[in-house]
Amino acid sequence: MRTYPAPLRVLLDTQFGVFLAGNGLSLIGTWMQRIACSWLIWDWTHSAFWLGILSAGDLLPSVVVGPFAGVAADRWDRLRQNMLAQAVSAVLAALTAVLLATGHLGLVGMVLLITAQGTLSAAIQPARLAMVQQMVARADMGTAVALNSVSVNLTRLLGPAVAGAMILHMDVVWIFVANAAVTAAFVLILARLRLAPHARGGRGHGLFGEMAEGVVHILRVRPLRLILLAMLCGGAMVRAMIELIPAIAAGKFVNDATGLAVLSGAAAFGAVASGLTAGRGRTAHLLQDVLLWWGLGAVAAIVLTWSQGPVPAVAAAVAIGFAITRGLVSTQTFVQLTTPDALRGRVLSMHGLIARGSPALGALVIGFAADRIGLARAVEVSSVALIVLCVALVPQARSVSASVEEAA
Repeated sequence: MRTYPAPLRVLLDTQFGVFLAGNGLSLIGTWMQRIACSWLIWDWTHSAFWLGILSAGDLLPSVVVGPFAGVAADRWDRLRQNMLAQAVSAVLAALTAVLLATGHLGLVGMVLLITAQGTLSAAIQPARLAMVQQMVARADMGTAVALNSVSVNLTRLLGPAVAGAMILHMDVVWIFVANAAVTAAFVLILARLRLAPHARGGRGHGLFGEMAEGVVHILRVRPLRLILLAMLCGGAMVRAMIELIPAIAAGKFVNDATGLAVLSGAAAFGAVASGLTAGRGRTAHLLQDVLLWWGLGAVAAIVLTWSQGPVPAVAAAVAIGFAITRGLVSTQTFVQLTTPDALRGRVLSMHGLIARGSPALGALVIGFAADRIGLARAVEVSSVALIVLCVALVPQARSVSASVEEAA
């Protein structure tokens, strides 16, 4: 290996760099499509509750599919699973474009197609995350997670910006066509990868028995249990803000589409800055760090919804993106470094279930409440509840830190 700094070494001397480039290209298309779907739903209904329904369709399938996907990630070839899921995803994006262009796609049809896409994403999430350790050395795991976060959030910056421009100047159907094309390109990139073998999970306990092993491991390891609880609450009460941005933008900007792109881009900018400035950190301290970042994110969420005008809203969106990303990077790094390889897919499936399901559930509940008591008031209640919870968990986080060994 050449003597590069860790980020350059991971990008240039491992297959992770190729994977990251292809995944980033695909995610730009994914974010373009998500923004297009949110825009269409808001344009059709002007309801925060329906935005929550769309988010639930996209993210909640992980609750059902995630545990099965975790077993699959530990049993079978993770790369082949990724290739198959991405190929089907490209077909679904193309089908959405055709139905929209021919006038056969309505509100229910849109939610159903997004639910199918969300099911695919949930099915492949554990395998996609678990195969990172098949591309990089253990010592570089934190760097790889941070780089992946930077890539994901750069796509969150680029995708909404491109989608916003296309919504203003082109037929929205072309966004779905573009997503189908870049997803198909990612399949070709995945076909070039050759990953190191991974320890396969045992098959002696049956499908549900193997699922139970992952759950039992989480329940048995107290630090892991606490950090996933923090992510569950943070996702429901802070990450949900990202799903409600169309409703927030409508009250801050003269042009809804411009506001949607600006606030989405601002959150992505904060996320990128967070990923680029994230240090490796001591594994034992990650739980306390996570509580701090979710608490700060809750404060920023209150500022975002109560702010008057676009400038403070943009600043709050940057802060939310920064806090969310730092919390998620720390959580995933902790899970990757403290979980045995034979269990990693199943534990990451629970991680993915929480990561995808919590913001959808939060958006649904907050959106329902917002249609009745106002968005700002609904966010204030949920954010204050999260701050109180984070403060309450700090003593437990401190008490378990001593039991977490530094990764070798």
